[in-house]
Amino acid sequence: MTFWYILLLILALAAALVFTVQRAMKTDEKSLLLKTVASIAFVLLGFVSFRGSDGVISVCLLPGLVMGLIGDIYLDLKYVHPGTSTTYTFAGFGAFILGHLFYLAFLFRQYPVSGAALVISILIGIAAGIGIYVTPERMRLNYGKFRVISACYAALLVFVTVYALCLCFAGFTAAKLLFFLGIALFLFSDLVLSQIYFGENKNTPLNSMINHGAYYLGQILIAASLFLIR
Repeated sequence: MTFWYILLLILALAAALVFTVQRAMKTDEKSLLLKTVASIAFVLLGFVSFRGSDGVISVCLLPGLVMGLIGDIYLDLKYVHPGTSTTYTFAGFGAFILGHLFYLAFLFRQYPVSGAALVISILIGIAAGIGIYVTPERMRLNYGKFRVISACYAALLVFVTVYALCLCFAGFTAAKLLFFLGIALFLFSDLVLSQIYFGENKNTPLNSMINHGAYYLGQILIAASLFLIR
C-alpha cells in the first residue's frame, strides 16, 4: 500500500502542476479536462491513504475531497458556459461549503473535541465572516450578489483552519500537521481567488498560478494526511 500511496502522491502533484501551468496560459475546455484529472488524482490519493492507514476512525474526509472535485468542475463550467456563470458559482460555493463541513466532521470524529479550541475557533471564524461582509470596499472587492455566501464561506473556512491548528497544539501528530498545512493552503488560495473573482484587474497569470498551486497542494496534503494516522 505504501507503493501506491507514493505513486498517487507523485501523480497528484504532477497533474496539479500540469493543470496550473495550462490554466495560467489559457482558460478553455482543455484546462477544464486537466483540472478534472488533477482533482480526481487527489480524491484517489485520499482513498489510497484511507486504505493504507490503520488508525482512521472517520471516513468523512473522503466525501470532503469528492465535494472539492465537484466544486472544481462547477467553478470551471462558469468559464465554459458564461451565460450561466452565476448559477455555477453558487453551486461551486455550495460544494466547497459541504466539503468543509465534511472536513470538520472528520476532525470531530477522528480526534477528541476540545471545548476551548472549539470556542476560540468559532469566535475567530465569525469575526472573519463579519470582516469579509462589512469591509469589501476597503479591500477593493465587489462581491455583488455573492457577498453573503462569501462571508459565510469565509467564516466556515477560517473556523476549520483555526480548529485544525488548535488540534496540533492539543496533541501533535504528523497527520494533524499535514491536515492543518493543507487547509491553511486552501484558505490562502481562496484569499487569492477572491481577488481574482471580485477584484479589479486581478485575473492575471501569476495570480492564477498562485491560486491553483496553493489549492491543489492543499488538497493533496489533506488527502495524504490520512495515511499518517496511526
